Amino acid sequence: MTAVGEAASNASGLEGARVLVTGGGTGIGRATARRFASQGAHVAVLGRTRETLEETVQEIRQAGVESTLCVADIRNQEAVAGAFASLSESWGGLDILVNNAGGQFPKLAIDISVNAWRSVVDLNLTGTFICSQAFAAAAIARQAGGRIVNVVTAAAIRPSRGLAHAVSARAGVIALTRALALEWAEHRITVNAVAPGMIDTSGLVDAELDGDASIIGRLAAESVPLGRAGTPEEVAAMIAFMASPACAYMTGETILLDGGYALGPGIHIDRDGKYA
Repeated sequence: MTAVGEAASNASGLEGARVLVTGGGTGIGRATARRFASQGAHVAVLGRTRETLEETVQEIRQAGVESTLCVADIRNQEAVAGAFASLSESWGGLDILVNNAGGQFPKLAIDISVNAWRSVVDLNLTGTFICSQAFAAAAIARQAGGRIVNVVTAAAIRPSRGLAHAVSARAGVIALTRALALEWAEHRITVNAVAPGMIDTSGLVDAELDGDASIIGRLAAESVPLGRAGTPEEVAAMIAFMASPACAYMTGETILLDGGYALGPGIHIDRDGKYA
């Protein structure tokens, strides 16, 4: 790293911060964990799959940064409480929470079952609330303040066909972001969100594109004014910035990071739940 780069890294204000990234085993979550670690933060990752979490932690530790993992389902309040208690005992508390865990699948609204609807809302909206509440309760008890960054989707602002369930859940997180920002401002807890557009991750390819990575390029060319998909690292950089002292006066905001997707024609799903 150059002297200028090193100075910039040190100037981020994140050195020594204690960070929890949910969904930290893959994709945006892993990139975010790496980003905070590269800026000197202590990073914990939480998720349901131990193997992927261990890979993230091992990678961070090899870089000489403290890291740990918590295996928990964000929809399970007791499991989340246990994870936060463990981190509080080990680290004395957390300074930053990144609510990245979530999931979705393409399906036209007419074909979504009530159980599928509830599953997506429970994972994306309720899970975010459970983690945020646990973080804030501990921060308020310590009178420590803190930062929460929620990861939503540009589709919550510029909807596309076939994502009614996911759009509704993520739009709920945007509303929750504003509500919590208002309630917790007096405790010096800021709450913001980032809304990524099409991001090239294995999760997108496997869950929504039937494993065909070539579709991403075509969809991006057709629907993103900048003509390409974003990278997990670009989202991670925005999250770290939003959690840094540089954004100390911002709360209740949702930042679009979508290559102009919300300005374009959008993405469409056919009757079979496939990207057209």
